[in-house]
Amino acid sequence: MVTESDTESIQVEIIPNRYLTPATTQRLLNEIYGSGGITRIMVHGPNLPRSVPYGPGRGTPIEENRDLLIEVGGQAFELSVKVGRIRLELESEEYLAGLKAACERALPFSFQIKRGKFFHTRPTITDYAKFGKVEDKRILGLIDPKAKRNRLAILSEVQVTVDDKEEC
Repeated sequence: MVTESDTESIQVEIIPNRYLTPATTQRLLNEIYGSGGITRIMVHGPNLPRSVPYGPGRGTPIEENRDLLIEVGGQAFELSVKVGRIRLELESEEYLAGLKAACERALPFSFQIKRGKFFHTRPTITDYAKFGKVEDKRILGLIDPKAKRNRLAILSEVQVTVDDKEEC
């Protein structure tokens, strides 16, 4: 007999004991994406500035924060944060073991996996201000309210409709 708790999605947070380099981030996200069962995923960490924000070198470009393109699931996108946590939602409990195995394969150091509630289930004011009326509940809570541009990458073969605009 299938109960609601068997088919209910779960939310987890992966907390590595170090910040991840772009290469490690790409390897980990591809392992996680390949294990299946992902509904939505968010990388979290401090922003990587493109130039020195203050001090005597203000405005000088930071060379090490360039070319941070990573490819996940066949789609390339720019990494704009130093990855410290990865939050994701799995379709059901059965994918948790595969997630842990993927983390063990990709991370050469220790990490923690915590269960909890990390994503919104209802639209917030920020979601409404950025998108208008949201039809696809998977994008709720995935927007930085202070971001000057949209930093949302959708890795799906299914079309997602946001405020009467179609994105792949």
